[in-house]
Amino acid sequence: MYTPRRLPKRRQTSERTELPPSKRKCLASIFHNEMNTTLPTDVAKEELQNEDNFNVPCHKRSVGTQTEHQWISPLEMLAVSAEIARLKQTLQEKEDAIKKLNNQSSNKKDKKLEKCATSNDSKFGVSVILKRQKKLTGLFKYYTGLSYIKFVSLLTFLLPNKTVLNYKKKRHDIKSLTSRDCLLLCLCRLRHNFGLRDLAVRFQIGLQSAGDIFNTWIDHMYWKFCQISIWPHRDSIIENMPKDFLKDFSSTIAIIDCTEIKTESPNALALQSQLYSDYKSSTTLKSLIACDPSGSLLFVSELFTGCISDVQISTDSGFLILLKQLINHGYLKIGDGIMADKGFTIQREIAELGLQLNIPPFVSSTSQMSTLETQVTEKIAKHRIHIERLIAKVKTFKIVSDVIPTKLFERVNSIWTVCNVLTLFQDVFVKEKGLK
Repeated sequence: MYTPRRLPKRRQTSERTELPPSKRKCLASIFHNEMNTTLPTDVAKEELQNEDNFNVPCHKRSVGTQTEHQWISPLEMLAVSAEIARLKQTLQEKEDAIKKLNNQSSNKKDKKLEKCATSNDSKFGVSVILKRQKKLTGLFKYYTGLSYIKFVSLLTFLLPNKTVLNYKKKRHDIKSLTSRDCLLLCLCRLRHNFGLRDLAVRFQIGLQSAGDIFNTWIDHMYWKFCQISIWPHRDSIIENMPKDFLKDFSSTIAIIDCTEIKTESPNALALQSQLYSDYKSSTTLKSLIACDPSGSLLFVSELFTGCISDVQISTDSGFLILLKQLINHGYLKIGDGIMADKGFTIQREIAELGLQLNIPPFVSSTSQMSTLETQVTEKIAKHRIHIERLIAKVKTFKIVSDVIPTKLFERVNSIWTVCNVLTLFQDVFVKEKGLK
């Protein structure tokens, strides 16, 4: 009978079989390498606190399963994802805070630089010009056309009792300028036709603030100048009349002439044809000016289109009406004379007022001037030069001597009137020899 052979019993050992090394990183290794932080879960904390298990390499640790890969629960993966999201959010918040602090520090640096620039003498103004005028004679007059004493007189007239102008747009940087610096800004633009960007850089203000200051001061000066009468009494005119003029035309009180300033050509064809001047061969604006025998301004009209004639502008400007009012108030007398050029054929209108018109004699093409007519023409031309010199003085303000842009049409009358009246604050160019 066949009996099966028993197999020998396997020797039992107390040593535990070592599993092959895991091909997958353990949970603690994931946190150590990728996040460099500890797990938020209690299970992970307990595993990390176990030094025996933590110090053993990952592939030599004992595992509870016979599978090749170590198993991680979904809750642990969810905790890892939540922790990563939280850390990313914290990192973003820290980066935003750093950017905010950098912006604040840069703003503080800019403010410090502005304060330093404001406190230094680099800021353009009256005080800077007066300080540099010690080395550069006539610097203040160069920028404004006025001496500093006349400038102070003008400022006192415009702002009596230290009043302050109110600007339509209350800007913060305008408050950093004094009233005399604002007036200086306006005069610099009138005198040299500086652009608003140039003035904004010089005075360290905004571009719109520079335009607001200029417009406000022009309107204010125009309003103040229109309130005063610049035509003196005839006795004062005769008393200050030059000797040569008094000898030749003792009864002539005023000299009149017209002048034109060039403008940009507007887009509207109707306005372009009205502005076109045959005399200048360009689009111009025309004005009537009157001065006394010493060359001081007596009257300035508003600007008209360049196509207007001298006769028509004498009527439309209100000059003849002004002469009538001056006669009624005793500023002129019957028989006083007005000197003009040949183009002012207004003998009838002047005669109706009881005045005389002194113009050069007309000569026909078939006849020749007599000796007396030649002498009269020479005398009139000799003394009419005063009105030409006054016009030249007005046009030293480059804002009216340069081509007027169409964007200034809104305030061109105010600018023209202000530039003319400012010549009264300048020195008189007709002086007698030996007089102080």
